[in-house]
Amino acid sequence: MIKRLLPTKLKNKMNLLKKLIINIKGFIVGFHEASLHKATSQIEYEVSEMENVFTLMLFGSAIGFPSPPVFVCLELIPFMEEDIEKMFLRASQTGNGLSELASVMGEP
Repeated sequence: MIKRLLPTKLKNKMNLLKKLIINIKGFIVGFHEASLHKATSQIEYEVSEMENVFTLMLFGSAIGFPSPPVFVCLELIPFMEEDIEKMFLRASQTGNGLSELASVMGEP
């Protein structure tokens, strides 16, 4: 009887160990995915800020910054249509604290 109980106890312990290993692997995979998401969202934010700075450099003459040659700006206008719309939208929403907060959190 002792011989029969020992293998079943051992099997139960092995099953528990397998479940524990599966849970640990799941936790590690989830942690890795969360860190990747955080890193990519930070990079996306930095890219959007670089686009804003680039737009400001090209069309800075609207607020008094020196601008690059006019022909360069005119050649880039078709590629920057969306950025120009965002710039004018933000300019029209200045002074509204809630809209400024929303623009920091994400684009409308």
